[in-house]
Amino acid sequence: MDRFLIETPHREQDCVNLVQLLHAQGYLRHFDWGCPSGVHTGWAILEADNEAEARLMVPPLVRWQARVVKVSELDPESLAQVHKDSLVPQGLDMLSMHTAFPCWW
Repeated sequence: MDRFLIETPHREQDCVNLVQLLHAQGYLRHFDWGCPSGVHTGWAILEADNEAEARLMVPPLVRWQARVVKVSELDPESLAQVHKDSLVPQGLDMLSMHTAFPCWW
């Protein structure tokens, strides 16, 4: 199974209803909330077979406003592989990158 970051922005007046729906679905304990800070959004990382299945875990109240992003853990080698062609322009080494962009790291 893959892991997905679920972001559920909602209106202040929908907070109680959304929390009740997630509790009824059994997903409430997976979510962290920004509502007490005035950011009416919940975030969770859930496992699903695909993005469509992950989206179905979001209550219909906010399902189509939710952002669903497949996420992965990366180590330095994996990150380098993912960005091997886009991280450093061709022909530039680390020293020339530092000279061209002294604050890039």
